[in-house]
Amino acid sequence: MGLTLDRPDPNQIEISVFGPGYGESSAIHLGSGKWMIIDSCVDRSSKEPTCLKYLRSIGVKPETEVLLIIVTHWHDDHIRGLSRMIDICQKAKICLSAAIGSKEAITLIETFNSRNEIAVGTGVSEMATTLNLIHARKRRITRASENTRLLAIVGKELSHGMDCAVWALSPSGNQFDRAIAAFKDLQPSVISETKRRAPDVGPNHLSVVTWISIGKLALLMGADLEETGDQNLGWSAIAALSDRPEGRASFFKIPHHGSSNAHCEKVWSDLLMPQPTAILTPWNKNVGLPSPEDVKRICGLTNNAYISSTRASPHVQKRSPIVEKQIRETFQGKLRISEPLSGQVRIRTRSRSVDGIFDNWSVEFSNTAGPLASFVPKS
Repeated sequence: MGLTLDRPDPNQIEISVFGPGYGESSAIHLGSGKWMIIDSCVDRSSKEPTCLKYLRSIGVKPETEVLLIIVTHWHDDHIRGLSRMIDICQKAKICLSAAIGSKEAITLIETFNSRNEIAVGTGVSEMATTLNLIHARKRRITRASENTRLLAIVGKELSHGMDCAVWALSPSGNQFDRAIAAFKDLQPSVISETKRRAPDVGPNHLSVVTWISIGKLALLMGADLEETGDQNLGWSAIAALSDRPEGRASFFKIPHHGSSNAHCEKVWSDLLMPQPTAILTPWNKNVGLPSPEDVKRICGLTNNAYISSTRASPHVQKRSPIVEKQIRETFQGKLRISEPLSGQVRIRTRSRSVDGIFDNWSVEFSNTAGPLASFVPKS
């Protein structure tokens, strides 16, 4: 089914997941014109944050209708255009991972960004710009950690009449402590060394996983949280939480582009309902994700799996410097790898039963988005 550019009804729930092949972002309509956004990626043609371009196209005013922006982690495929989005969404509460929002992390980000000889990467420059903007606009930051409530809306303020709550389920306390220690250890080496790249503190256990409850409906937004089997870290730590929000989710934004290093059996058995609607975004760099094995595994767990682009970018063999020079001189410019257009998977519901269970979900696609089973892996 094609995607129509119409605004959701006040009693309608919507989850839209965007992914151009490098980057991802999600927009969720909680009801009555109240929206939240998770992460940011940029539209290739307009250079605008993809979520904002979409919201405006359906008549939503991001300046007043976006209530919450969650930044799951600082990797540049999740925060491109973030500073502009935060600047425009003036009423939104801003949420960062507790570790990334700590004074130790902020000091490290500022140090990397201020030293021109350092090869800045992993989103540090955009994060530094964002933090400076937040400070200049006197915006407050909410720091997310396990079982942190980020937003609450009572049912009488929403047309569907259901109470709504948004929770962060990660990072775990154990990972927070480890991250702070790592940031402190990195700071002296950043100052003393002349050539370094801004590091990842990985595996990615600092990412913010979000649980959204609307009445009896639950949505699990997986970000890029990884899994190692350690009960104190990653998805195992979430599965082990004794006081996490009740219920099981019928929607899952699959983490880390469907990679096996983000798969946890207990998430599927304990946190999700059978046959959940599941959406992921592809990763078109290096070997590419998801792999054929990832697609088979996920499609074996649910018949309702979708991806924001069913076509991965082709693998391009690296050319020698001599060939690159000849190409530049011949074409008087740069040749770029053609990336698929940013795709969107959108699910909406139009009604709910009297016991508070939302039903009648529809699935719509834009550009090359579609069923995960039709995904063509990177060649």
